[in-house]
Amino acid sequence: MIVARLSYVLIITIVAVAAVAVFMVLRPDEASHNPDIELQQIIDYSRFGVVESITESGQTLTVRFNDDFDTEAQFDTDSHVFEATIPPGDDIRTILQNNGIIVGEGGVRVSTR
Repeated sequence: MIVARLSYVLIITIVAVAAVAVFMVLRPDEASHNPDIELQQIIDYSRFGVVESITESGQTLTVRFNDDFDTEAQFDTDSHVFEATIPPGDDIRTILQNNGIIVGEGGVRVSTR
């Protein structure tokens, strides 16, 4: 009788651990969120020519790095798409141009959503 009860407890524990593991792996908000990056890092990496494009949507920026840039070594992630925010009233084109970075053809592509 005690063996049966211990078996039930063991089965329930295994099912609970499996459910937690599935939940941890399939968290939708974590899977859809791009890693964060600071504005100064965007400026610096744009200066080095490794930023492919920036999409501005209000105060939110979506930054895409060149595919051959090793984001694993720099940011400890294999994602090449990052997100950042800029202060209200600023726009990324002006910020980049004020820092001597070419925007548009021959430089960083910037688009607005």
